[in-house]
Amino acid sequence: RTMSLMRKRYALVGTGSRAGMFVNAITQTFGEHAQLVAFCDLSQTRMNWYNQQLEQNGHESLPTYLAKDFDKMIKEVKPDSVIVTTMDATHHEYIIRAMELGCDVISEKPMTTDEVKAKAIFAAIERTGKSLRVTFNYRYAPAYTKLRELIIDGAIGRPLSVNFMWLLDTSHGADYFRRWHREKHNSGGLFVHKATHHFDLV
Repeated sequence: RTMSLMRKRYALVGTGSRAGMFVNAITQTFGEHAQLVAFCDLSQTRMNWYNQQLEQNGHESLPTYLAKDFDKMIKEVKPDSVIVTTMDATHHEYIIRAMELGCDVISEKPMTTDEVKAKAIFAAIERTGKSLRVTFNYRYAPAYTKLRELIIDGAIGRPLSVNFMWLLDTSHGADYFRRWHREKHNSGGLFVHKATHHFDLV
């Protein structure tokens, strides 16, 4: 019970494929320090799938809440932080509402898809005093971690210019255009959804 009280409580909204990294990290790698307490999504089927995965790995299934019951979830499970892995264009809705309900937020990149939503998020941070962290999983890929070490160690001297080009192949690149990312109103387009990685790495 003492360990449970000390662990930080996380609720996750958006149970698509990207949610898996957070679910695994909280329930496996960092289970001593973190506790996943609920799922929220438009799809009951996806939440059920994640609960099946948890049960197969020896964990109890979590309470599930449909998106319309987001406020109810916060009030009932009382998370410290909400993890947002919904479609990019809806990040701002959950970020802002979670802060208004007293939670800190961790959002998958990109934070949002346009400047109007970004301003609304920053206004919510100012208004509520809550924190927002935006995750960039690619920052910690081994190749880029090593590259950063080499630059810091002076292996090439002081960088004066960076030329960063990235061609999406037909496997990964084409995949973006088979799902919701292909619609600019959902993702902000590739410059927002994909190039956020590039700017972060630079």
